[in-house]
Amino acid sequence: MIKEQVWHQLRDALSRCGDELKLESTDDGLAQLALERPRQLHFGDFAVNVSPLARFAKLPPPKIAEIVCESVKTSAPLLEPSLAGGFVNFKVDTQTLLDGVLRLLQAPALGQNTVMAEDCILLEYVSANPTGPLHIGHGRWMALGNSLARLMKHCGATVWQEFYVNDYGSQMNNIANSVWYRCLQQCDASIPFPEKTEDQPYPFYPGEYVVDIAATYLANDENRAEFEQWRAMAQAPDYQAPEKALEVLKAEAKFQMMAAQKRLLERCGLVFDLWFSETDLHQAGEVADCLQVLKERGYAYEQDGAVWFASSRFDDDSDRVLVKTDGSYTYLTADIAYHWDKFIRDDGCFTKAINIWGADHHGYIPRMKAAIAALGIDPERLEILLGQLVNLKVDGQRTRMGKRKTMMTLADLVDEVGVDAVRFWMVSKSQDTTLDFDVDLAASASDENPVFYVQYAHARCCSIFRNALGARLDTAEGETLPPFIDPQAWQAYLSAVDAEGLGRLFDDIEDEAALTALRELILKLDGFQDKVVECATKRYPHLMARYLMDLAADFHSFYSHVRVLVDDPEVAKPRLVVVELLRRTLATGLQLLGVSAPQQM
Repeated sequence: MIKEQVWHQLRDALSRCGDELKLESTDDGLAQLALERPRQLHFGDFAVNVSPLARFAKLPPPKIAEIVCESVKTSAPLLEPSLAGGFVNFKVDTQTLLDGVLRLLQAPALGQNTVMAEDCILLEYVSANPTGPLHIGHGRWMALGNSLARLMKHCGATVWQEFYVNDYGSQMNNIANSVWYRCLQQCDASIPFPEKTEDQPYPFYPGEYVVDIAATYLANDENRAEFEQWRAMAQAPDYQAPEKALEVLKAEAKFQMMAAQKRLLERCGLVFDLWFSETDLHQAGEVADCLQVLKERGYAYEQDGAVWFASSRFDDDSDRVLVKTDGSYTYLTADIAYHWDKFIRDDGCFTKAINIWGADHHGYIPRMKAAIAALGIDPERLEILLGQLVNLKVDGQRTRMGKRKTMMTLADLVDEVGVDAVRFWMVSKSQDTTLDFDVDLAASASDENPVFYVQYAHARCCSIFRNALGARLDTAEGETLPPFIDPQAWQAYLSAVDAEGLGRLFDDIEDEAALTALRELILKLDGFQDKVVECATKRYPHLMARYLMDLAADFHSFYSHVRVLVDDPEVAKPRLVVVELLRRTLATGLQLLGVSAPQQM
């Protein structure tokens, strides 16, 4: 990469002036510096702030910059350095840019690297209860998690994607009871659905989707016959369901909801390696085993008829109940067992477990970290990412989102704007900030719509190649002309081109704005791998979305200043190489975000 070449030449320059700057070693000096792209293009291609070296040299930053600049001139002939206060700016020469283009052209997979090759990661995300449709927040965690998995794999990591099914406990009992009453109403419309009583827990799901579950279940003749027998046992006014009926309806609700969730997620490009059931965790005895381990290690104790986890010994606010006085487990107990399972399964093959939770789980992090530590596992191996809320805007107004048909669910949003828009918008901003999702803008063919803007850049690249390699029409004579560049000749050129063959890339580009646009586009393309690594290691997929938007903007600037299909094919070919690299980079970047790269729009 060009930036890496500049860094190595900076290192050589620093080694030459290290004594003058009183550096103990070149590496010590380099450790203080960061090579960045200047915000203002006239400063150059790269810049480094040498002010941190002042603590060694005991000199003012401008003087240090002057010393470094003179050393660069002596030892780095490919760089053109200049001064700006405590900064040294660098402009790379044309040959370096051409070498960078060739290196990208010959890369088997753009941006692919081995930075995370030693990492084996269990990535758990979405993990919704099978008690209703996925909501808009799940959509953000879906896009964040799957994009992150793709990025980390591109960096060489082994990534296992997992969905934790919360199919145990009171919420599942609530959905079973809700389906029971909706089934009763299918048979007798006069039977009321339980109403919420003020200041009392409401153990029901009143959403219309429960009506659909009941209707689907009763559409089967055998199911209806069995339900009629149960209904005969239920007496007014409470119509209490037989235990067997609730077991069957609980399983039915889980089956239908999980099937709907899987269909939607697969539609959005997600296929999980495992759907891990909380019920299975209990039935396998892992919850009880985990509790026993905590007791043996001295971190679980009995008090006031309950069993407590001594999480306050790990900087949690207070100790937490694991087993209630009635003998039932708390949700925390099963969750601890599930995380224990993550680290002990397959002989502890996972080096790290990453969870993506909603921001409302912030207070849950210290107790889970405490549990991992109490089980003898390094808590640093557990990493929690929090996704902030999504504000949905329709017709310029915020709208409700959730599990009821009176609100917009994730499926509704996907139907409205499409998978590509949902996925790109959901990672267009840092997960640390609240996202405003403008439904109308996301569905529009507008430059203000970020996903359209990026996809259109890819489609424009494809259009350029259709014009270059496809048959042409002589509008004056009405005749079909041969392609501007023969497709086979083009493929041969791509296969054999070298830096010398690319040498005419800058021919006839004398306008300063055009030259700057071309240089910026090449440098932006060259920085793709760095961006992939940054996204994966910092867990920030939004940086890829931002990069793609910036790249599309650079392309549009280039295209408006530089004519690609000039009259001379030997000048056009190198420019088409740049367009080809742009097309590949846009397609790869979009694929890493789970978004398609259309050839026409």
